[in-house]
Amino acid sequence: MNKKLIKSISFWMTLGVLSGILFLNSSFNKNLPDILESTSPSVVNIWSIKKWKAWQEKSSLLGMKRWRQVIKTGFVPNGSGVIVSKDGKIITNFHVINDAFKNNQRLIVEFSNGDTAEALIVGFDLDADVAVIKIIGDKLFSPIKIRKNIDNLRVGETVIAVGNPQGLGQSFSIGIVSAINRQFKNKNGSFIQTDASINPGNSGGALIDERGRLVGITNFIESTSGGSQGLNFAIPIDVVMESFELISN
Repeated sequence: MNKKLIKSISFWMTLGVLSGILFLNSSFNKNLPDILESTSPSVVNIWSIKKWKAWQEKSSLLGMKRWRQVIKTGFVPNGSGVIVSKDGKIITNFHVINDAFKNNQRLIVEFSNGDTAEALIVGFDLDADVAVIKIIGDKLFSPIKIRKNIDNLRVGETVIAVGNPQGLGQSFSIGIVSAINRQFKNKNGSFIQTDASINPGNSGGALIDERGRLVGITNFIESTSGGSQGLNFAIPIDVVMESFELISN
């Protein structure tokens, strides 16, 4: 086989590979809105109803003003959660519902369409920082698709974080898997690292792959500023589901 033929074959093979990559990327970008739309109903925002003491100004009949202490009630954004069963069981992080658990606060979940419902704590796994809550009622829900072959997750795969950053409402951010099996001295287990933007409020939310399948539950960020700096971590879904099975049974 002469050199010209070898060069020609190499050229066309390289061109074919590049064309395939470009086709897959354009196809993904085209389908992305549909993927997010189908995933959106399975991710919820978690709020708690909190009571606190506050000072309130009051005027007397004679116009004299004074301050009195009152009890106020309001909604506080806790984080995010993912519906994983038709009967309304939701996976989140334990630290998302920790205050509500300690202080016996009511939990409210907000769906992507703005509807709300009350939820109760089913149980939690402190070591894994996983908790399960359940929506009150008999209504059926759309659980998220779960990726079964999580061991095949590769660095460089496209992933999307879905959650409630800063309590603003459901938001999406796209990135890649930056590393897998990250470990920390002060945390149990190993984590998926991603550069998909994550901020306070994303905790307990979904990390999905390009087919809309759940690959992890957003857990924490490493940051000097308190906001996302591209060092964001999620609990792998196989670990999460092990905790879910133990808690739910």
